[in-house]
Amino acid sequence: MNTRIFIPAALAIATTGVGLLSFSRLAEASQIRLAVTNDRHFVQNNPMEELLRRLMENHGGRGGLGGMDEFFKKLDEDKPNDEDGPPDSGEPFNRQKLMEEMMRRMGGRGNNPDGLGFGPGSREEIPRTSKHHLSAMAEWRPMVAQARKSTVRVLKKDRQVSLATIVSADGYALTKASEVSKGEFEVEFGDGRIVAAKVVDEMKAYDLALIKVEATGLVAAKFANTETPVGTLIAAVSTGEDPTGLGVISVAARSLDERSKGFLGIQMSRDEAPEKGVLIGKIISGGAAERVGMQAGDIIIEVNGQSINSPGQLLKLVAGLKPEQKVSVQIVREKERKTLELSLGNRAQVAEQSGFDMRQLDQTAQMGSSLSRNASGYPNAVQSDLALQAEDAGGPVIDVSGNVVGLNIARAERVSTYMIPGKIVNALLTDVQTGKFALSKDVDTLNSELREINSTLLKAQEAMKKAEEERDAAMKALEKIQKK
Repeated sequence: MNTRIFIPAALAIATTGVGLLSFSRLAEASQIRLAVTNDRHFVQNNPMEELLRRLMENHGGRGGLGGMDEFFKKLDEDKPNDEDGPPDSGEPFNRQKLMEEMMRRMGGRGNNPDGLGFGPGSREEIPRTSKHHLSAMAEWRPMVAQARKSTVRVLKKDRQVSLATIVSADGYALTKASEVSKGEFEVEFGDGRIVAAKVVDEMKAYDLALIKVEATGLVAAKFANTETPVGTLIAAVSTGEDPTGLGVISVAARSLDERSKGFLGIQMSRDEAPEKGVLIGKIISGGAAERVGMQAGDIIIEVNGQSINSPGQLLKLVAGLKPEQKVSVQIVREKERKTLELSLGNRAQVAEQSGFDMRQLDQTAQMGSSLSRNASGYPNAVQSDLALQAEDAGGPVIDVSGNVVGLNIARAERVSTYMIPGKIVNALLTDVQTGKFALSKDVDTLNSELREINSTLLKAQEAMKKAEEERDAAMKALEKIQKK
């Protein structure tokens, strides 16, 4: 039984609000009788009865929804196929009908007088392909069918670490490099076959790895070569017949290369808001603020003569400046004003040096699904609100027509998942298509590398200038000694 729809539905029932699961609310909303079926976990007269009975039993701190897993397992064990009916019912047992009835019972009260007031039907005319429709996953099956043939699970010690998207019938696929760069791994096909695989090339800028799967005659994904506009409804594909998540494109393709943005190296405190300025909650090791002696508790009131009134303003101002750019920062420390001159750093460099995850600066970032460890720096990426699990990165993304519009590369934050656009994937696969089987660099990657080289060159020039000044000073000191 596919419980992907049952579990969210059960959770929705359990968390809808105070009183929803009370006997009075149930009686008013649906007048459903809660029946005990003599320890046989079948739905007899009413397909919702056993589900609601289980929820009632486990509600109020007596095990949460733990009983639901047992309920679904029991259904599968006792009813191995849809042709078997409940004892003495005279009718076949049909899980699909049970699911549809459950969805109907959870619907709104407009067209469904015995509905619970939420779920499908609770709003007027919600399209069945809408991400807000609880049966939407099943509606995507025809669109997912082709792309799932090109998707495999990447396993390490029998545990999924990512997905991979097949790009060649001869067994080449793309996956998330940081998950396969170390240690041995295998891939599992949708039919359960498990075969060996190895990395043959990497594109670090996109955290992509080209892997060789020990199999042939595979179905290669065909990536769309067009832009996917903001607002496009998309689905994340795995090896199952349902998508792993639904969402919309929320931000168009852009560079996430944080090496091109200035970074002060502080964590702003949101617990206390001073009358003027921004309170520093923490100094990040390796950042510009640490180098000039800023401290937790300092209040930043000006940057380059511009008054600072909020954390958002400070973040936007500094991010708009370039790494190594010199800035003047005025702070208040113990009621005394100080002006500090410093050269900005960049987020990526500080993260590499200190191991600090910049997402810790956002207290809401960790909420929701598991996050990818490597989730930034991509030269060109599209942002969506797909609620993707970290281990599902590497799989294809499709639109409502089934076109593969990109490849999921990271679950970044609570409402942010990044995908590499299909157009970029095609550019990276140029050499693969010619049979060389190596990832080529696109314009965004080359520009990113050029910025990094220029930054290194600028540092070298500054170091050279400082060395020359020290040499001149030493020569003058020597001349003075010789004259004496």
